Amino acid sequence: MARHWRGLTLGLGLLALLCAALPAAAESVLDRVSRTGVLKAGTRDLVRPFAFRDASGQFTGFSVDLIHAFHRALEQRLDREITLEIIQVDAQSRISKVADGSLDISCDIASKTWARDAVIDFSLTIFFNGTRILTERQFGLAGLPALQGKRVGVIANSSTITVIRNTVPGAEIVPFADMNQAMAALEAGEVEGISNISIILRGLQRRASQPGRYVVLPRADYLNAEPMACILPQNDSPWRDFIDRTLVRLMKGVEEYRGPYFEIYQKWFGPDGDLHYPLNQEAIRHLTEIRSWIDE
Repeated sequence: MARHWRGLTLGLGLLALLCAALPAAAESVLDRVSRTGVLKAGTRDLVRPFAFRDASGQFTGFSVDLIHAFHRALEQRLDREITLEIIQVDAQSRISKVADGSLDISCDIASKTWARDAVIDFSLTIFFNGTRILTERQFGLAGLPALQGKRVGVIANSSTITVIRNTVPGAEIVPFADMNQAMAALEAGEVEGISNISIILRGLQRRASQPGRYVVLPRADYLNAEPMACILPQNDSPWRDFIDRTLVRLMKGVEEYRGPYFEIYQKWFGPDGDLHYPLNQEAIRHLTEIRSWIDE
């Protein structure tokens, strides 16, 4: 009997050691927010009209309105008040801060890439656009070959760098901290082109001192289609499912130019918005496809 108890004790000891060696299950953002009452979201401040600061210094924009929509849905889901903290990030820190748990979500104009997906997860698409190049009219009329060997400004550490290397391999890539700096360099003749998603370039062109001096390339297509998404923590299925289901519900009716998502879109990109950029059929098809879930 003594030998039996010694064996049982040894077995329990080994089991305890094994349990101690196993990593604790990571707490879902949903559980943490329910426990702490705080949602931490990141966004950028110089990607107008997606995310920027208004005259009072508060974050505003299309992506910021989506963050507020997630916040409202979260309060309804948890049946309690939740404090929303919006924290400024840049093209690089938005990835690292979500990956290390400092942020629960980050929304601006993040493109989906496999390299990023290795350390974070993405929501469903929040906006569909594509990469182009804004350049002097003299180069634009000659087409993309005219930019071979020329200087093209991009955001440092952005996915645009890969797109330019793949589509205009002879271009010299010049990194900038933000697109306002890149546009200033284009107007000063320090670069021959700048690249980002088309809608950002259109906004910069509109605010230029001489808008007619510039054209976008390619004229009728994208260098690369860009489905943009919010950045979420890796391997947190309950939180990702909550964000995606909220997006699907927001997009209800978008194919008929109605519903919550369309209202937010019109606020920023409609005729009276910050930048007039009508929702085209290509974008609607993409958004309609991602919301084709059966709501059981």
